[in-house]
Amino acid sequence: MAWDCLLGLALVFGLAFASVRANSAQPDSSPAQLIAKLGFAPSDVGFLLVDLASGKVLEEKSADQLFMPASVAKLATAYAAEQNLGADFRFSTLLFRRGANVYLEGGGDPVLTANDLQRLAAELRAAKAGGVGGRFFYSDVSLPALPEVSDSQPVATPYNAGLSALNLDFNRIEVTWLRPRKGGELIFQARTIADGLILPSDWITFAPAVDALPPGAPFLYAGNGILDRWQYSALLPDSGDTFLPVRGTSLHTALAFRQLALAVGVALAAPEPGHVPGNALAIGHVESPPLSEILSGLLRYSNNAEAELIGLAASRKLTGQSLSLADSSKALTLWLEHQSPGTDWRGFHLENHSGLSAKSRLSPRQMIGLLTLIAGDPALMAALPPREDGVGIASPAKNPEARPVIGKSGTMDYSRGLAGFFPARDGRLLAFAIFIFDPTRRAQLDATMDRRVLEPSPAALNWIRRAVTLDDALLKSWLAKF
Repeated sequence: MAWDCLLGLALVFGLAFASVRANSAQPDSSPAQLIAKLGFAPSDVGFLLVDLASGKVLEEKSADQLFMPASVAKLATAYAAEQNLGADFRFSTLLFRRGANVYLEGGGDPVLTANDLQRLAAELRAAKAGGVGGRFFYSDVSLPALPEVSDSQPVATPYNAGLSALNLDFNRIEVTWLRPRKGGELIFQARTIADGLILPSDWITFAPAVDALPPGAPFLYAGNGILDRWQYSALLPDSGDTFLPVRGTSLHTALAFRQLALAVGVALAAPEPGHVPGNALAIGHVESPPLSEILSGLLRYSNNAEAELIGLAASRKLTGQSLSLADSSKALTLWLEHQSPGTDWRGFHLENHSGLSAKSRLSPRQMIGLLTLIAGDPALMAALPPREDGVGIASPAKNPEARPVIGKSGTMDYSRGLAGFFPARDGRLLAFAIFIFDPTRRAQLDATMDRRVLEPSPAALNWIRRAVTLDDALLKSWLAKF
């Protein structure tokens, strides 16, 4: 089954430059030997290593072949956003009143937390807004509301959450359950978690699945995309916990705000969708951290809904329009191609801003074209995550003289990408792009996928492990050679 973009939270970036402790591939082997030893066909692998200052190609294989980039596509989103919005750009969430009515207006903040809503609730109280007879509206009209990033991914996986102009705590909830007595019903609790703040989300409900769910399918979405409901499998253990995606993000955020307002003594009516009147009075305002900080988190933790929201904001700034996800991706792709006219962009296609799609394609050479642009953007270079401590040949904690490696990984079933930078021993900045992709197996997976099942198959897991081993060995060989 698809396991796209996550191998647990550690793989989101931890394996981006992880050193897999594998004996089957030695860094002093040739690329062809490494590929063969790890069981890949030569056509499955493409890479390019370039000296950025001179443009000299140092290592190359199938550099113009198209591959599925997975989350490496987030580098394109990050560059377009940083260039169009600016490193200091901040998202805003606003609170208004008109008479006794209260309005919560979302601005597509991808990192809005319950802590932020708590501050808005304090401003609501200070403004003495709300009250008997007043209504509570939430406005999410600035962006399209989507119940999930991709309709080709497992239903209950947190990395495929919904998104809208109102989002909360990365649009995921923690779910715990317990069977208090033998033969009794399971009792569920959903909650959203922020720094030092756990907020029960009792509006999200759970019921036994109407039909038997297959093994590996613990939950099935039963909501309407506005208010979330879940069905659960009879195979669930008597107790447990997990994370589930939020699909109806706007109403979820409004309900959380209502609960936080009540905690400070302001009772709001049940939230309704609506527009903010032109003569409404602003009474509250919270801003996100600057975009540079947001991008640093995005590239490290690879949250898909966050990437889509950032891309939508960038295309809105670029075009002056609130676009659909597909049109937004097209707009940023066209803009990106104009930034590097010397790159052959034929075949380049990004289906969305996160890379959570089996339809996206790019080549190693096109990736190097993008990395060349990124190298000229100091703010984005500073946002690129470094190779993590203790995970490989360049670990600074183990070797003070090790050279830093920065960049981004992407992992989907039967697709692996790795792209970034490291300095040569003489100080030259080198850019690399590695892609591994089995289009036949991926097509078979897409044709037979059961979206109810979360976990990847053993065959897919084995493929991913071998792919990570291969790109790590290639990177080690280049560090040793250059």
